[in-house]
Amino acid sequence: MEEAKVKLLVYATPDERTRIKLAATKLGMSMTQFMLDTIMEQVVSVEELERKGAESK
Repeated sequence: MEEAKVKLLVYATPDERTRIKLAATKLGMSMTQFMLDTIMEQVVSVEELERKGAESK
């Protein structure tokens, strides 16, 4: 599992990693949990948009 965490952060610049870490710390979360929660929020938003689009057709 540790390897997967590292791969995700490879795409972030050092400044982005610092910002992620600070935001996660403010919420009492690990960087990984913070990123997962944020990504899942986006997934839910996309799914809701898809449902609304399907309902309006």
